[in-house]
Amino acid sequence: MKMLGGFVPVRWFGVIVLVVGLLSGSQAFARVQLHVWSATDTSAFEPIIKAFEERYPDIEVVYREFNTSELYQVVMYNIDNPDMEADVIISPAMDLQVKLVNEGLAYQFEPENAEAIPSWAKWRNELYGFSFEPAAFVYNKQAFQGLTRPTSHTDLSSLVRDYPEMFRGKIGTYDIRKSGIGYFFATQDAIQNNQSSRLIETFGRAGARLYCCSSEILNRVATGELVLGYNVISSYAIEAAKNLPEIGIYFLRDYTIAMSRTAFVPKTSQAKYEAQAFVNFLLSHEGQEVLANQSALIPINQKVQIELSPHIADIPVFRVKLGIGLLGFQDQLKKRSFLEDWRSSILWNREEE
Repeated sequence: MKMLGGFVPVRWFGVIVLVVGLLSGSQAFARVQLHVWSATDTSAFEPIIKAFEERYPDIEVVYREFNTSELYQVVMYNIDNPDMEADVIISPAMDLQVKLVNEGLAYQFEPENAEAIPSWAKWRNELYGFSFEPAAFVYNKQAFQGLTRPTSHTDLSSLVRDYPEMFRGKIGTYDIRKSGIGYFFATQDAIQNNQSSRLIETFGRAGARLYCCSSEILNRVATGELVLGYNVISSYAIEAAKNLPEIGIYFLRDYTIAMSRTAFVPKTSQAKYEAQAFVNFLLSHEGQEVLANQSALIPINQKVQIELSPHIADIPVFRVKLGIGLLGFQDQLKKRSFLEDWRSSILWNREEE
């Protein structure tokens, strides 16, 4: 595959556009463009796109990066637009993906490697999970020297209360009003732990800082601006820790929520054959090996060796199942109530951020 200048990111109305494997002259016009809209860091997805283009040299991937909420909003805005250019839609926010598919947006097909996907990570021959990504607790190693790491969510709450000076203004978590994956993790916490609101209130009293994305939390934990990051996507955390040894990664022992990054082909796709080939590749053993060995993402295929294994040994992992049940917290009234309760807890005695 001939590349000129490698991967070229371009800003477009706040969205990153990645055109991969640019060719010169008539070759460029001979290739079919495949538009992938994704809430996945561009750097994490570059290796899988490169490998796919090497396997399918007649296909050129055009990659647009959104955050989870932006992606959902853009797709919903174009729900009746037959000219929507997206051919594959990818997001870690499983509830928002289920909501889009439930609106009738997805093209139904069975990938060649569907049998390799666990039952909890596929739905209605329309939505397919290709990664396995638990939520992690990250911390600044220097700040935690001499401290015993908490074993449960209750212990974490107690730790923050016991060391108010250490944690004041130095806890990072998602602003779930703006982050789709943040809202997803928060609602799953509420399902698993009936005391989760107390933990959020403890964070609020400690002046927790709110962010849109895992990367913002990780960078600040590395510098010591934050000492703790809560519910960070573990694949991003493990990759960041390779270059930023100040970051520690830990999974609480009472339960750990695991999500799968999912993909579907919209019915409006003008390149359904190529889109199916892309999803097939994501789920193939070859594609899963690329995820494991060349990208920051963690493969869902348990036969592929992954770096995550030693981190979650003997930890109860709750694998969130794709399905209509994820729409409960997407109900408008229930969502409004949940956000109001969260806001009053996390912004305890503070002005609106």
